[in-house]
Amino acid sequence: MHKSALSILLASCVLLLASATARAEMLGDGWQFRRPLNFKQINSDAPGDNLAWVEFFSNGQHKPDGADLRITTPDRQLVPHKIMQVSADNDLIRVAFVTRGDGPYYAWWGNPNAAMPEKEAVISRGILMDVYKFPGGGVDHKDHLNKVLARLKSPLASDFINELFIGHNPLSEDASALTRYTGMFKVDKPMTANFAFTVNDTGWLSIDGKIIAEEYRKGMRGEVRDPKKNDLTAGWHKIEVVHLNQGGGNTGIAVVWKRPVDKNYEPMRGVIFAQAALASFGPLEKPGVPYVADFDITPAGEAFSPPDVYLPRYTFDAVYPVTFKPTAFTWDFGDGQTTTGALRKVNHYFLLPGTYSVKLKLEQAGNSFETTRRISVRSRMYELFPRPPEDKTATTAAVLKEYNLAKLSGEQALRGMLFFKREGINESWVTWGRAWAARPDAPADRLLFDEIFELSRLLQLRKEYKESAEVYKLAAAKPVSMESRLNLLRYYVMTQCDYLDDAAGALQELQGWDKKIDEANRRQVHILQTSLLYAAVARGDEKRAKAALAEAGNRKNLPYNEQQIHQGVMARNIENYIRTKEHDTALKLIDQWETEYPDSIWDGFTRTLRVKLYAAEGKPLIAARIAVQHARANPSGFYAAELLYRAAQFYKNANEETQSKAALDLLKSKYPESPYASGTVKAED
Repeated sequence: MHKSALSILLASCVLLLASATARAEMLGDGWQFRRPLNFKQINSDAPGDNLAWVEFFSNGQHKPDGADLRITTPDRQLVPHKIMQVSADNDLIRVAFVTRGDGPYYAWWGNPNAAMPEKEAVISRGILMDVYKFPGGGVDHKDHLNKVLARLKSPLASDFINELFIGHNPLSEDASALTRYTGMFKVDKPMTANFAFTVNDTGWLSIDGKIIAEEYRKGMRGEVRDPKKNDLTAGWHKIEVVHLNQGGGNTGIAVVWKRPVDKNYEPMRGVIFAQAALASFGPLEKPGVPYVADFDITPAGEAFSPPDVYLPRYTFDAVYPVTFKPTAFTWDFGDGQTTTGALRKVNHYFLLPGTYSVKLKLEQAGNSFETTRRISVRSRMYELFPRPPEDKTATTAAVLKEYNLAKLSGEQALRGMLFFKREGINESWVTWGRAWAARPDAPADRLLFDEIFELSRLLQLRKEYKESAEVYKLAAAKPVSMESRLNLLRYYVMTQCDYLDDAAGALQELQGWDKKIDEANRRQVHILQTSLLYAAVARGDEKRAKAALAEAGNRKNLPYNEQQIHQGVMARNIENYIRTKEHDTALKLIDQWETEYPDSIWDGFTRTLRVKLYAAEGKPLIAARIAVQHARANPSGFYAAELLYRAAQFYKNANEETQSKAALDLLKSKYPESPYASGTVKAED
């Protein structure tokens, strides 16, 4: 070719390239922040464009609807994208975008004047999950479901999943959701495949636009039934699943198939679908600024807290250049917990669902750099659905050990306490439990009482008797029903009298409660007077005890014979629970007896059972002391002599010879006619 002709051809090519570059839409000015995106493109011959997707946390400077989000090549050429998730209360952004080769690309945001692009990328890669809020209404036929679909507009959020075999509601376990799953899968040669499909509650499965299976009922089947045959040509096919979970709660879908080469039905694995590349993201950048404070948020795992709560753990990692060398990090997690020190990478459990603003402050060479991320925490770690990993006990315990318990709400403290209780870590159970008891907010009445009872019993086991009484007192101050407060107060009184020998303090605490209760409410009066009776007996105040008993009356207004039968049954049950070492149950049954029949406190029968219980628990000195207390308060009572005898034996077993002799001398002087005094009868254990 002639040189001049070659020159003309080259010049023409340059002009054409320049013209094409000029026509490419470029990112203008005004975008303040960006992150580099890196990936290896996954090429596919499926219809549509190759895609990549990424999720990252911005610094909160984006528009609530993501209208200012853009994706570009390194030279700022715009590429089509589709926002999958961005919300006003969360700085997590998930976006898919068209790719023309490997990365890097850039995600840009922070332009207050930007408007949403007129066109968005069409997602034809990966298994796409679009989640919509169910608008309500009955759905028991595909026509009904199609009407619902026609009413829906943009999804609340979209994500990619690995396979069409999941059990998860990304809105929450209590929300009703409609979810649409779409994807392109490939078969290498023509075949007839059997498809089986089930959902909870309603939905259908279609292949290439044809519905081949549908469900309109409650519940899921646990095995393959009613498989549907479908002829597939070689090449790409579109699958679509629409799933409506009307009632919230448990949710799930399952799509399985059996090809001619398969022996069994198997899930449709993600590898047969056209794939979207998952991009990683780089540090936060602001063009023209050397460093912008930044940190990564990684969903890491969760810990179980009974009865049905999960505590999600996130890892937070400060991002900065190798040459930056920060001297200190301050993390504020937005839930009352902070940490300061040399840790660039920390783990944190959020004890309650909610939206939290997590702040990082770095110190470096006399300067400080700060940034904040908003994170939405749910009851389950939806970012890792459908099976978030459960953390080891040691991992959770090590993180929670660093919490400032004074900054916890009652519900936060309860969740941590129940975790440690479940794992049998008693030291932390006690620490978190006392923090929970001290918080002014309260859970349901029954839960409050049951957990405080168990916490107090643990403290008694540890011989921390003052603390065991204190948790009842703290719980009685919580804003629960007056009846629950009075019952908690009654247990405080019993603990104060039995374990601390402080009936005077118990009576003092009871002062003024007659002004707090509704005097017309016989139930409240009954509980308060029963508490006064118990403390008066322990104090040895016969007059006050009889007055309280007269006001309390028996709660069970049964005929005398029926009362005797009822109490006889309770006595046999209590004796059996003591014998089988079910001590907590025995104690609760004694308490029930005394609540229903306060006169049993005065006559001494339930006091005798308490003495047996405390002795069986290895507390002979406590058993002996309350036995003597009762004998002195009601010396004419039927059980006074037996209680003194038991007290003498328990003191002797505890090597308290002086007190044993004193109890025995009192028995002989007060009740010389008693067979216990003469030694002809011995009390059965």
